[in-house]
Amino acid sequence: MDNVALQGRKLNVCPKREVLPGELGTDANSHHARDYARYECCKHESDVSHTLFEILALDLEKNVFHEPHPVSAPGLHKPDLLPTVYLGLFKHLMDWIEGYLKKHAWLHPFDDTWNTLPPYLGFFVHKKAYCEVTQWQGKEMRTLRRCLLEALAIALRQPNRGQVISFKHALDCVPALVDFNMMA
Repeated sequence: MDNVALQGRKLNVCPKREVLPGELGTDANSHHARDYARYECCKHESDVSHTLFEILALDLEKNVFHEPHPVSAPGLHKPDLLPTVYLGLFKHLMDWIEGYLKKHAWLHPFDDTWNTLPPYLGFFVHKKAYCEVTQWQGKEMRTLRRCLLEALAIALRQPNRGQVISFKHALDCVPALVDFNMMA
């Protein structure tokens, strides 16, 4: 629905080509590419624009792409969320946590906590310690995302005086990234 609103079109129409409603699924090369700059110019010619917009199923209202220079919304890059957010951000978070725990010599308590997590409905219990896992599969990543903050909080529960503030900052940062990842 977001793309429909951004592109100024109605549902069930091609975002890239001028395809009449009954011609969806036909040869794409036989249809002209949508020209949003032309639509913007035609918008001010009342009789022509209403008929053209009805035929092409357009609904060109002002949106973020019309000012200051018209942009073709269908031509914009659409990132793939799986590698960008789910794998990239979460891998970065896990690399950071592992480095952070090594720096403060708390990787062993984290592994101990990780290995003692009890099974429950919908929770996949890991057979290896956290630092022994070399490649994370989707099921393991989902499980890790669910229990990462708890395992980290338990592992960091008894810091010395010099680590208290650093541990607090880490425990503030990790939930924000995990929550974002779960929402995305």
